[in-house]
Amino acid sequence: GLRPVTAGGTNPCSLLLNALVGFQVKVLREDGRAAFRLFETRITQVLHFTKDTKATVRQTRNFLVRASCRLRLEPGKEYLIMGLDGATFDLKGDPQYLLDSNTWVEEMPSERLCQSTRHRAACAQLSDFLQEYGTQGCQV
Repeated sequence: GLRPVTAGGTNPCSLLLNALVGFQVKVLREDGRAAFRLFETRITQVLHFTKDTKATVRQTRNFLVRASCRLRLEPGKEYLIMGLDGATFDLKGDPQYLLDSNTWVEEMPSERLCQSTRHRAACAQLSDFLQEYGTQGCQV
């Protein structure tokens, strides 16, 4: 799999040249629907968007993953999600997003984890990346 930013791995922008959307989200719940699993999330930070102009903090967005995919997002945890614009809409008319091979998904480390000496540098690197991506988008 991809090595996350926090593990000192690859900058997601080098893999996702067209990362049109970037959100930090907290997962509220998971719902299985036939060929897909749906994750309802609350936006905690809007980092980057193109078409999803209504996206603001505290709004909900749905992320779908094919049932055959092993990806699991845990309710209560926060994630960085970067990828393509939502091509479909939920019942409220808000974009919803498919998590696939063109998506970067990374669990956000807890504050407690980031305070530990072992992870401090990686967390600082992630924080710098989020700030840069939030202001400039992907500059490769």
